[in-house]
This record gives sequence, C-alpha cells and structure tokens, in this order.
Amino acid sequence: MLCAVARTSFFSRGSGVLLSVFYITICVAVMAAVRLLGTPEVSVLVCVAVVMVAILGVPHGGLDHWTGRRLLASRFRDSWWKLFFPGYLAVGVAVAVSWFVFPLATVIGFFLLSAWHFGREDQHRIAAKSGGTRSSAMQEHVSAIALGGLVIWIPALVRTDEMTWMLRMIVPANDPGAVEQIVFFTRSIAVFLCPVALVACVLQLRRDGQDLNAWVPVATAGIAAIAPILVSFTTYFCLWHSILGLSRLRSQEGLTAPRFVASVLPLSVMAVSGVVAAGWFVRQSLGTSSIGTMQQSLQTLFIGLSAIAVPHLLLHEWADRAQRATYRPEVQR
Repeated sequence: MLCAVARTSFFSRGSGVLLSVFYITICVAVMAAVRLLGTPEVSVLVCVAVVMVAILGVPHGGLDHWTGRRLLASRFRDSWWKLFFPGYLAVGVAVAVSWFVFPLATVIGFFLLSAWHFGREDQHRIAAKSGGTRSSAMQEHVSAIALGGLVIWIPALVRTDEMTWMLRMIVPANDPGAVEQIVFFTRSIAVFLCPVALVACVLQLRRDGQDLNAWVPVATAGIAAIAPILVSFTTYFCLWHSILGLSRLRSQEGLTAPRFVASVLPLSVMAVSGVVAAGWFVRQSLGTSSIGTMQQSLQTLFIGLSAIAVPHLLLHEWADRAQRATYRPEVQR
C-alpha cells in the first residue's frame, strides 16, 4: 500500500538516523531528569510547551497552503486559494466550536485522528526508507493509531489522574460530566490499542532491531510512562513529529535548507510573538491568578492545536492518496 510513497525520498537515510538519535537521546535525557530531579512546576511546563509548539508545531501546519497549492493549482490555476483557504479555515473553526458543543465526541475524535496522523507519518518515513511493506489497509490504519497514539494511550492508563486534571483545565465547563466520560473512553481504547502497539513494536524490532528508527516507539512509550503528559507530548510532537513533517515538506517542495528555513522562520517569529502578546493580555485580564492564566493557556494551546491539526491531517492524507494514485500505474508495470 505504501510502496508508491517510497519513491519520494522525504529525507535521506543519514538525516533520518540523525533525527532518530536526536529524539531518542532527548527522551532518555528527559526520563533521567524526571527521575533524578523531579518534575518542574506545571506553569513552567505550560510555558515551555506553548513556546515549543509556536516555534516548531505552528510552522509544521502553517505551510499547509503549499500542499493545497500543489493539489489544486493544476486544476484551478490561480484561483486555487479561493477554494483552499475558506475550506481549511471552515474545518478549523468547526473543530474549535465543537469543543464547546460536543466535548466528548470532539476530544475522543481528536485523540483518534491525531494518533492516526502521527502513525501514518511514521509509516511514510519507514516506506521511504525501506521501499514499503505490503499489508492490508485495515492493518496499516490500526497499527498507525496504536503506535502514533502512544503519547495518549499510555498516559491514559498510567497517568490517569494527571490526564483527568489536564482535561478539567482544557475542556469547557458547560458539561461537568464530560471529562470523566472522556477519560473512561480513552482508557477503554488504550486497553485495546496498547497490546496492538506492543505487538507492532516487537515485530518491528525483530525485523529492523539494528536500525535506530525501530527504537523510536520504544523511546516514546518510555517518556509517555515516566514524564508528565505536557513533557512527553511536547517532546514527541515538536522534536519528532513536527521535525519529521517539516523535513518531508522540504523534500516535496524541492527547497534547499536555507530557503526552507527562510520560509519557516517568519511563521515561528509570528507565532512566538503571538504567544507573548496573548500571555500578556491574559495576564492583564486575569490579574495575578496563575491558575486562571494556566487554564487559559492550556485551553488556547490544545483547542487551537486541534483546530489546526484536523484540517492539517485531512489535507495531508488527501495529498498522500493523490500521490499514491499518481504512482500506481508505474507500480503495476
């Protein structure tokens, strides 16, 4: 299924190994720091998470118009943006609003979609490196959700109280029983998917155990179990998934590293400036209430992230399907 995608080299084998070494080293260092030094204040973790998402996570999704142009410009020429931007923004607004209207369905759906997207990105990386593997579509998608969601499923089982507290801070308070329902359903899903992820990890290690890329899920599982949720999620999302996605996008656009950095840097600067301005505004509005500031920051981070993430992942799955359809005739020859 992923053979055609392998024809596009998202990044070289050497740079892929370097990224794996970097990510695994960070995970080990964070786990050791948590064990030896303890956990920093939650307010510090929130600030670090927001800044890192602004620097790496926002550009990861902020360049989606490049993908939209590549998909639509051949058919709609200079009018591609008239279809792309309204549709993209409409999906994002709908997701943000649904947090207030349907919190249970929205959060569970966001967890599943995010896990699926994370896992699919890793599957494309493996296919690009090894030439792809043959497996059923159902097996690919279930494996993607299981492995890509390790930063969600493991904390749901071993850091339940922390997840419950975070969701109480994030989920709008118009449905008092929503958080308990979300945690219950997330744990139920995790009970099924964690064994699936374990089997997938073991098979991958048996097949490519000498390849450091095969150890990335193990490092993710370790940091998800040991470190606070904000730490494990930020580490995985910013220092693995976002960098992986940016590397893939650079290769697809055929840009040199300096040109790509020049394109990404303004988005990062604007995002960080926006974070600073929003933090100042919230602080002034709420006075010196650190709890109120923290709640506003967490709500903005996760609701805003979901509003960007859902159209982002739908767009990139569409792009991947279009790419596989383009290469299918060559594969069949």
